[in-house]
Parts: sequence; structure tokens; C-alpha cells
Amino acid sequence: MDIVLSPSSGKPIYLQIYEQITAQILSGKIEPGTRLPPIRTVALNLRVSVIPVKQAWEQLEREGFITTSAGRGTSVAPLAGHEIRTRRSDAAVGILVRDIAACRAIGVSRDEIVEIVNQAFNRNTEPE
Repeated sequence: MDIVLSPSSGKPIYLQIYEQITAQILSGKIEPGTRLPPIRTVALNLRVSVIPVKQAWEQLEREGFITTSAGRGTSVAPLAGHEIRTRRSDAAVGILVRDIAACRAIGVSRDEIVEIVNQAFNRNTEPE
């Protein structure tokens, strides 16, 4: 589990943690059943308060990405293949909606956006 926080991103710390763990689960970098470290350990490693890590864990659990049980700790929930595809697609749509709105705000047309996306996709053939 790799988490890199950016104080200059403008996003709350809990959201950065949540988004990065979600991305790692959806991409398969963190597999179902993988045990996550305790909240205090993550907070210590990231040099942040326990509060944002707890908020991220609570959101991950509410959305079904992780499960917590007494005595067993926290682990990545088993997600079915179709559920992962759906969630990954939903996440991608959310990103694109935000970015398309930004492009339209500066006057970029639909056709230009499609062309730009194709160019960007061809430049970046390797997933991050």
C-alpha cells in the first residue's frame, strides 16, 4: 500500500488517502483479502493525525471497499469482477466529468476534447 500525500493539492488528507487506496484496490495493486495496517500505524507512517486516516477508513468501509472485524483487523473486501469494473468505470466517469467541465470553461469544444483525449491516451500507453 503506497500513499503519497501532497499538502499543496488542496484536497483534504483523508480524501487523498481514500482516493489512493481506492485506486489501488480497483487496479488490483491491493488484492481482496489483503490486511491493511492499523489506523495508528498508517497515521504514524504518513506523519499525520489519526483522524484523517480514520475518516478515510470509515469512507472505504461505507462504500464496501474494506471490512473491519474485532480481533481480525481491517482487510480489503472481496469484490466481484463486475463490481470492480463498474466501480472503476464510475470513478473514470467522475474524473472525466470534472476535466471536461474544466475544458469547456476555457472554450474547448467536444470534438477538440475527444481529439485531445485520444492524443493523451496515445502518449500514455502505460497505466500509472
